[in-house]
Amino acid sequence: MLYSLRLRYAAGFLLLALMLLFPPLSQPLSASTSQQCNIGNRYLVGHLETVTRIDHQFDTQLPALIDSGSTTSSMDARDINFETSVNGSDWVRFKILTERGGYGREVTLLKPVKRFIRVLTHSGKPQRRPVIEATIELGNIKTTTEFSLTSRSKFPQSILLGRNTLDDLAVIDTSQQYLLDSCQPAGGIAFSH
Repeated sequence: MLYSLRLRYAAGFLLLALMLLFPPLSQPLSASTSQQCNIGNRYLVGHLETVTRIDHQFDTQLPALIDSGSTTSSMDARDINFETSVNGSDWVRFKILTERGGYGREVTLLKPVKRFIRVLTHSGKPQRRPVIEATIELGNIKTTTEFSLTSRSKFPQSILLGRNTLDDLAVIDTSQQYLLDSCQPAGGIAFSH
C-alpha cells in the first residue's frame, strides 16, 4: 500500500511537471502574439481593420471591411466630378472623410481615372464607377491598390478591401477584427499591386 501511494505521488508530480513544460496545443493564440502578425509572407487580418493613412498625405481612422468576395476594393467618395486634362485624359475630383461619423475633416482629392468598371449593386442594378489608384496604410501594411469610387454612406465601413488588394497580401480570420491595430512586427512589409 505504501508503495502504491508513493507511485501515485510520483506519477502526479510527473504529470504536473509535463503540463508546465508542455502546455496544451489547443490554447488559442492572442492577436498580440507576434506569431499572429504573419502567416508566411502574408499578414493575418480580421474581417474589419482600420485604414490609418491615405496617399502618405493625411491621417485617417476609417473602418475597412475585408471582403474576399469582392473583386475590386471601393472607397466612400462624395461629390464625384470628372475633369478632362489638356492632353485628354480623364481625372476625377472627389471628397472623402478622414473619420466615420462626422468627427473627421473632409479632404478633396484629384486623381487620374485608371479605368471604369461596372458593378452589380445590392439593389441588382449595375453601376458604372471610376477606378483610381491610392496608397493606404493599415497597421504596418503599406500598399498601393485600385479603388472604385462610390458613396458608401449607407454602410458602416468607408472602405471595402477586395481581392485586388488582398491577394498575396493577407490571410483573413473572419472570427476576428482589428488584428492589425495591435500587431506591429518589426521591419514591416510593403506591397504594391
